[in-house]
Amino acid sequence: MRTRIYNKMTAQEVQNYLDRGGDTMYVAIGVVEVHGECPIDCETVIPEAVAMAMAEKGDGLAMINLPYFYPGGTVISNATVHITIRDGIDYLMKLAHSLIDQGFKRLYFISGHGPSGMTVNAFCREFFEETLIHPCHLSILNMQLFVNRDTGKMPNLDNMTYGAYKMLGQLDQIPVDPNSTESRGERIPIDPAMAKFMNIYRKFAGYGATAQIFSDPRQHGGGRIFKSREELEKVAEKGVEEIRDLVEKVPVAQLNAALGEYQAYVQRVADTNPRIRNHTH
Repeated sequence: MRTRIYNKMTAQEVQNYLDRGGDTMYVAIGVVEVHGECPIDCETVIPEAVAMAMAEKGDGLAMINLPYFYPGGTVISNATVHITIRDGIDYLMKLAHSLIDQGFKRLYFISGHGPSGMTVNAFCREFFEETLIHPCHLSILNMQLFVNRDTGKMPNLDNMTYGAYKMLGQLDQIPVDPNSTESRGERIPIDPAMAKFMNIYRKFAGYGATAQIFSDPRQHGGGRIFKSREELEKVAEKGVEEIRDLVEKVPVAQLNAALGEYQAYVQRVADTNPRIRNHTH
């Protein structure tokens, strides 16, 4: 195929994919927020790169350019775009309905931002309740565990960030400053009140980010300051390797097959239990 990026395909290329039995879409879910020395769309670009790699591995298409969703606790920065969780759910509901209507049967929504789960997981269940079709949320933060299980170490998210920009042909968007000082990108600690609450709350909820609200944009740091293009290229190459290794270790084919079997099972259950269909809209 010339490309697997859905947004860059021609209408005929999409139709050819569907006509030969293709039915899988990997949708990259992003966010635009303050992120230290990284461009503010870094947690959009990472899911896009992973979606591209997964589309290649799983014979699917990758949908990109969905950057604006709920950011979490970084709205104190004027660089952060704030979209509510409810708005994000409603948008994904409409998008998923269109994709199903277009002929896609297996939908995967890929995120790399911690609070994305509050939007995407709720959407997945709501869409399932309405249609009995199950979208899947694939969190890169959880996908890292497949690498950790095999290698004993977690992938380097900073490296993956720059690798994602390289994979998407956007490495020129990363600033290079030969005169920079490391102190400029220094991350400062979060406030004691939030740290104390989150540490306790995680033991009950399992996920403390639902309660985050930063008081200084520098508390949500990330990235590094590159003093040369050569230094950036070297790190980006490592990041590309880490992204491809991550996707290689994720059992995409098994998940896709299991999803198909599960959706057939749901239909069988619904056929014998009318109340299930009565609760769809």
